[in-house]
Amino acid sequence: MLEGKVSIITGAAQGVGTAFARRLSQEGCIVVVTDKQETVEDVGQELNAEWHIGNVADARHVRSVVDTTVQKFGTVDILVNNAGEVLRTGPLDDWDQALIDYERIFGSNIRGAFLFGRAVAPIMAKQKYGEIINVSTDHVKPAPGSFRHHGHGSMDLYNASKWALNGLAFDWAKALAENNVRINNLCIGATDTEMIRSWSGPNPDPKWVESWMKPEETAEVLVQLLLEGPDGRTGDNIGLYAGHPCVLPEPEK
Repeated sequence: MLEGKVSIITGAAQGVGTAFARRLSQEGCIVVVTDKQETVEDVGQELNAEWHIGNVADARHVRSVVDTTVQKFGTVDILVNNAGEVLRTGPLDDWDQALIDYERIFGSNIRGAFLFGRAVAPIMAKQKYGEIINVSTDHVKPAPGSFRHHGHGSMDLYNASKWALNGLAFDWAKALAENNVRINNLCIGATDTEMIRSWSGPNPDPKWVESWMKPEETAEVLVQLLLEGPDGRTGDNIGLYAGHPCVLPEPEK
């Protein structure tokens, strides 16, 4: 089902984004990758894929990626809004730094998803097929039995930006349902990536590290979600949790 599908993956220079790009390439997708890190070129060359360097919060960059993709391949079938950042932030932060952090976090985590989603939605609606997957977090949908239901105390901007993805996904899912365009959030917990290793510092708890999911595991779930096709779930938060089997759960009823 995915052979020849044209896919755009944001934040693809490392970690989960690279794993997504590799896995979709293995499925025979035409892959387009973008990231503000120049190393996204390495991923593009590895996969013989189109690559773009730029910030997902920049509307000009987004239009360039989408328009160039359509010009070269005719359409966009799959969008994976993976780009995102995390910082330690809270209500007692310095005012000026808080404003800088807000623009950075919300730019990567929600504005980018908004811009790319709005750019591809008319294309997908016209062809009566499309998949938009936003990478969210288990902070939005905690693991069963988890105590993390009411914030963390040091991640207000990150958490707020990821919660905002619900507004886009749930509304777009209803607006685009008649066009066979699905929108879902992958709420991914601790995964062994550069981001979490940087966050965790030099000596993270070995037991916690052992529980981390592998990017390749989450990429497999992405493929299984896409293979559901137009009749599959939409407007769903799909939880993947460290220490739990990394599998696509049954749709919620």
